[in-house]
Amino acid sequence: MTQRDWYDVLSRVNLNQMLSFLVVAEERSFRMAAQRMHISQSAVSVQIQHLERALGVPLLHRTTRSVDLTREGRVLACVAQPVMTNLLEVVVALREEAELQRGIVTVVAMPTFAYMLLPRLMCRYAELHPNVEIRLLDLDSQFALQKLQAGEADLAVLARTEDMGDLEFVSMFQDEFVVLIPLGSSMFNGRTEVPVEEVALERLVLSPRGTQTRRLVEQIFSESNCQVHVCQECQRPQTLLALVENGLGITILPRTALEGINLSKLEVVRLQPKPSREVGIVTMRNLSLSPAARSFKEFLASTRLVCSNEKPLSMAD
Repeated sequence: MTQRDWYDVLSRVNLNQMLSFLVVAEERSFRMAAQRMHISQSAVSVQIQHLERALGVPLLHRTTRSVDLTREGRVLACVAQPVMTNLLEVVVALREEAELQRGIVTVVAMPTFAYMLLPRLMCRYAELHPNVEIRLLDLDSQFALQKLQAGEADLAVLARTEDMGDLEFVSMFQDEFVVLIPLGSSMFNGRTEVPVEEVALERLVLSPRGTQTRRLVEQIFSESNCQVHVCQECQRPQTLLALVENGLGITILPRTALEGINLSKLEVVRLQPKPSREVGIVTMRNLSLSPAARSFKEFLASTRLVCSNEKPLSMAD
């Protein structure tokens, strides 16, 4: 049977007719079926008549005292009952998802955000919707976007890039880039703010080429028409900061990368102008989110986040 054939046949039968038939088949009574369905007995009878007319066979033996299934009625009930049971389970599950009584949301984020931001927000969200499960993946921005575009994640928490293409970006906070130098260093003559041009004259230890952080740092220097002098490249912020502590160069990192790191042997110096990256929620522009994913996205977007000199990132009350 072709696709058009099955549609033509099944379009003559509607769900209310099938429900009426199954309830009558269970109750063996039009009156009891009508009471259970909260409709009139005549309405139940009309639904069954329409179904029999659409199928072209009698489904019930009707007497003044009882209602029994015909052979054709037994065949239909045997097939339709498990179909309706499966449909019921799906409908209930979808309603529960719509009411946030269940649901799974997969969030992918750069390791920095996955570590210092999302666990706290996931905990807050769980207090509001304890039956929604949030699954967190920590990947660099390139792989995070691949997961999102492949449909393996509902949303991502990343820094904005120049070309978002088919992605939608909702801003959460500005993440300022700062300079880290050894504690007690005479570099910059004790100033807490320095222009980019002066930093460009120093030996730099930076994130590797190809990473989003490195691209943004290079952009900072490019906008000030400065050349970058890189003497070391390391992936982990802890490694970069250890190099700085031991006088092997200075580094530039976003404030969020400093969360949870011991900075007692380092000084934080601000750049002039104050460059930053915009961090936000990324989703596919033309794809609909599930109720749970949409709810978590709205929760993230409404969260007030604050960066300060003393603390890399905090959540405002």
